[in-house]
Amino acid sequence: MPTRRWVEDAKRDYYRRRAREEGYRSRAAYKLLEAQRKFKLIRRGGIVVELGAWPGGMTQAAAKIVGPEGLVVAVDVREFEPFREENVITLQLDILEDDVASEVLRTLDGKRADLLVSDASPRFTGIRDVDVVRQYELSLKSFEIARKVVKRNGSIMLKAFDCEEIKELERELRGEYKVLRRFIPKAKRKTSSEFYFIGLGKRF
Repeated sequence: MPTRRWVEDAKRDYYRRRAREEGYRSRAAYKLLEAQRKFKLIRRGGIVVELGAWPGGMTQAAAKIVGPEGLVVAVDVREFEPFREENVITLQLDILEDDVASEVLRTLDGKRADLLVSDASPRFTGIRDVDVVRQYELSLKSFEIARKVVKRNGSIMLKAFDCEEIKELERELRGEYKVLRRFIPKAKRKTSSEFYFIGLGKRF
């Protein structure tokens, strides 16, 4: 009888292997694809902004969903390998800096995004209290950027870790979006305590 750990390891290897076979740069692609099936976050021809996008698996999935008439702006502090997808623009920026939203809007020529995805993670120390606070800072900053770049009735997919501080962010998200859900993707790493806030219908 397989143990629970064996099953989890097999699942992890499955998504890694599947990503390699299907040409995605990481398992993160399947997180967005699953969220899209469940929540219908974006439409063909839409505009997606992704924060913490490196190495680009989720970016590739977003590019596939929006199609050639859509656009994905992928933002990360690290430099990307060039994408084959022609509907992807990359920006090498630190999302904790103040000018990210203005740079994104400049890239979009003043348009607003249909969806902001934040898959940003800190450099983990292995000390949970430190890592949780760092993740919270990234989640909060991503939410602040979304306020500026996501259009009315747009959506957000925001990575977070459960902690006391996240309750305040959750309250703010509920005020900003008509529908808010917590989503745990099947493709997440076994050792990760991550989840995603899914916000639908930005109020303003």
